[in-house]
Amino acid sequence: MIKKSSVKEKILLKLKRGNRLTIVQLMEGFHITDIALRRHIHTLEREGLIQSFQEKQTMGRPHHVYQLTDKGGELFPNQYQQFSVDLLKEVEEIQGIDFVYQLLASRTDKSIDEYKKLLEDVPDYNGKIKKLVQIQEDKGYMTELQENADGSYTLKQFNCPISNVAREYKGICGQELNLFEELLEDSSIAATSCIVSGENCCSFLIGEKKK
Repeated sequence: MIKKSSVKEKILLKLKRGNRLTIVQLMEGFHITDIALRRHIHTLEREGLIQSFQEKQTMGRPHHVYQLTDKGGELFPNQYQQFSVDLLKEVEEIQGIDFVYQLLASRTDKSIDEYKKLLEDVPDYNGKIKKLVQIQEDKGYMTELQENADGSYTLKQFNCPISNVAREYKGICGQELNLFEELLEDSSIAATSCIVSGENCCSFLIGEKKK
């Protein structure tokens, strides 16, 4: 699991959050020389954790961008990994896909009970949202909460610990939305991006329902 300590780990974290970054973007926020930072980047390339390629621009010459490889992505929390996918495939062959989704829905129901206990002592609306974000962070989702000018929130999750399962059974993403709606009853929630669809984060727009 990635921790925020060494320079190389910070580079990997930036790429997890930013998806595709130029060398200039990667260098932002570091207090070491450009040469030293480039050395770390080249080491990560040799280790197969990141890769670089040329990206065309509308004007001017193409520039180099960096992103995580599959091997680099595996360093981040993943609760299920391939074993769980294989297991669910076996269940699907025996019981059918509807039964698989019943199992996944049962898991969501248990998560709702768990989260409700963690949120029961938080009385106010804004506090519940912030507590939920912290729970997700503790579970490895690499969260970021943005407060918008209209009073709504944008929740971004840069890591999906169940991505292997979600790629095979995309309906599970809808179950996560159901989880949030159940926990934040006074909110209107919309999913606006998804890692499984190729975007760099799963994001949710959370607004307070008008009474």
